Amino acid sequence: MINEELYYEKPAKNWHEALPLGNGSIGAMCFSGVKTDVISLNHDTFWTGHPKSIKKEGAYEAYKKAQKLALKGEYFEAQGIIEKGFLTCWSQAYMPLGDLTLSFQLNKYESYRRKLDLSDAVLESSFHAENSCIKKTAFISYPDDVLVYKIESENGRFSFSVNIYSPLKSKTSVSNGVLILDGECPGDADTKSPHYPCNSLVYSDDPEEKGVLFRCAFKVITDGVVSENKNIIEIENASYAVLLLAVKTSYNGFDKFPAVEGREYKNACINTLNKASSYGFDELLNRHIADYSALYSRVSLNLFDNSEPIPTDERIKRFKKADDNGMYELLFNFGRYLLIASSRQGSLATNLQGIWNNSIKPPWNSNYTVNINTEMNYWCALPCNLPELMQPLVELIKTLAVSGEATAKEFYNAGGFVVHHNTDIWGYTAPVQGSANWGYWNGASGWLCRSLYELYEYTLDRVYLEKTAYPLMKKAAQFYLDILTEDGNGGLIISPATSPENLFKFDKGTAALTKSTAMINSIVLDLFVNCKKCCETLSVNDDFYKQICESILKVKPLVIGENGAILEWNEPLEETDIHHRHVSHLYALHPAGLITKKNKELFDACRKTLEIRGDDGTGWSLAWKVNFWARLLDGNRALSLIDKLLTLVSPKSANYRKGGVYPNLFDAHPPFQIDGNFGVVSGMCEMLLQSDSKNIYLLPALPNKWPNGSVKGLAARGGITVDVCWQNGKITDYSVHGNSENLNIVLCR
Repeated sequence: MINEELYYEKPAKNWHEALPLGNGSIGAMCFSGVKTDVISLNHDTFWTGHPKSIKKEGAYEAYKKAQKLALKGEYFEAQGIIEKGFLTCWSQAYMPLGDLTLSFQLNKYESYRRKLDLSDAVLESSFHAENSCIKKTAFISYPDDVLVYKIESENGRFSFSVNIYSPLKSKTSVSNGVLILDGECPGDADTKSPHYPCNSLVYSDDPEEKGVLFRCAFKVITDGVVSENKNIIEIENASYAVLLLAVKTSYNGFDKFPAVEGREYKNACINTLNKASSYGFDELLNRHIADYSALYSRVSLNLFDNSEPIPTDERIKRFKKADDNGMYELLFNFGRYLLIASSRQGSLATNLQGIWNNSIKPPWNSNYTVNINTEMNYWCALPCNLPELMQPLVELIKTLAVSGEATAKEFYNAGGFVVHHNTDIWGYTAPVQGSANWGYWNGASGWLCRSLYELYEYTLDRVYLEKTAYPLMKKAAQFYLDILTEDGNGGLIISPATSPENLFKFDKGTAALTKSTAMINSIVLDLFVNCKKCCETLSVNDDFYKQICESILKVKPLVIGENGAILEWNEPLEETDIHHRHVSHLYALHPAGLITKKNKELFDACRKTLEIRGDDGTGWSLAWKVNFWARLLDGNRALSLIDKLLTLVSPKSANYRKGGVYPNLFDAHPPFQIDGNFGVVSGMCEMLLQSDSKNIYLLPALPNKWPNGSVKGLAARGGITVDVCWQNGKITDYSVHGNSENLNIVLCR
């Protein structure tokens, strides 16, 4: 189907035209070239750094001093103290593995085509050259943990060579026909440098300061003649060649020194490669498709589009002028594809770029930015009925709950655990350096716990709630209980506070830190409410439950300003940028769901807030606004933001007000961030189905441009999946799968 494939009539010229493959751990960007074919490789554990404890002498004293000043309204002075005495260093960075390069003895070619089939996660390219048809087929198998790349000629022979290059410290060798790359990731990314992203890569000879060690192994199965030439494999006179590649590292968890306590990886890599090569290509392909399709096929969206198939890059260019509802289907399917390709059981959580990065100085270190971006990566997992893909995020939160406990004690003299603006695979939880604008924000632990509770809401897995979600949520809540402060009017607030990553004008310039903010108080309230629900579900009636119930009544509520919008800070303050990409003060609307149309005054204030913010923004910001407008039941406004997102962006663009997509449909912040791909899928799900513990709303925000359609397999809270059909904007048929006995099905159209 044309809306389940990306296709092009020329090879990729750059990384933003290449097509992504992945199995959660191994990632590849395939250029599908003719004379030279590049496969840009990644692995989810290729990070700089090693376990370390981040401390700051006098941090708690600085925090308390800043708090005292902020409560008195002396924001500029309070921010100065935080920036000097509380912030620390940068988190570590995600690194590329390198490039596998295939060089062919081919010149002229014609009839070129490449396509990525989203329904089976298989990439194909083909062309005619020298009286033969060359076809390439590529995929990355989750069951067998290898990249597979088959090249075949229908009526001729071909020759080519293969080499591998890594920008990291490494060496290549060839043994028994296997090309081996052994190396190590940097032990540090110069995290104390004032520059960001990582200014320089640091290697160490001290075993405890070494980074992740790795091996990448590659072999060819062919009917051609294979030879070795200075760490290059050459294949001559072949009618087919199957390339297999495996990657293993010494990463053994956030608290294990990778060069001293790491996993055995060298033999593991060779064994994985040998096991995969014992299967034929067809068996590897069938095992891959069976595994992937079982996830992808759970949901389908049909908007009854009859567009003619044209190359995807041309389709994006023409979208604004064409009637192409199928483009929405393609964007929806591509986001689901990317999640399956970048987050699987046993892999690490998706970072700012999923698992795809080609730079040793990636934007924002390609880390986990947890003031929205990491959370947004998983918004579409549950409504798209992919709960098992949440497992890597759950494991990340488990890690942060351990490392964040020390940070809570060191920086706040508090119990529980805390996470600030950024983290990495080493469980970084301290406040990063630079400006309080981003560095001082302690809401990530609370926000991440929303993901934990939603996983329970969708699956109703009581064992998971009791053993995993609730203990982590309770621990996060304990931190906030310990630092809540009286606001002087009988309410409880987190103080001082910021609203990521916004600034306001002040008498001495601009500032980010105030007495309190709408976002952090909403996060705390949402966490407490969900902890209360956990206690009631699990029949817990202890002192913690009583303290939570009391605190819920005292957490400072949202305030509506004179202009009818939600106050972002604790008082009316003039923003330096009224169209800022973050809309943090609407956390209670989405993702929290604390505000619904039943709260008419706040509901209307949310609408006013969004109207003032405007419809422009970075890629992920546009995606968040799609979700906001869907929650406000305005499908037409939500769709207008998706239309903005489907704007072709140049790889050279760095305009934060103009997000869009690249030719390969990757989300453009710009630069590339994958959260927009996931966030827009979530928004489309919200347009078609919303749910809470008592109600399922069908087509709550259906736009006029989608008069006819169907969706199958969308998930709702309560362990439910739903199929819906509609014509002329009216529901014609629906079915609910699962125990919906105690749920109210609301037909909104």
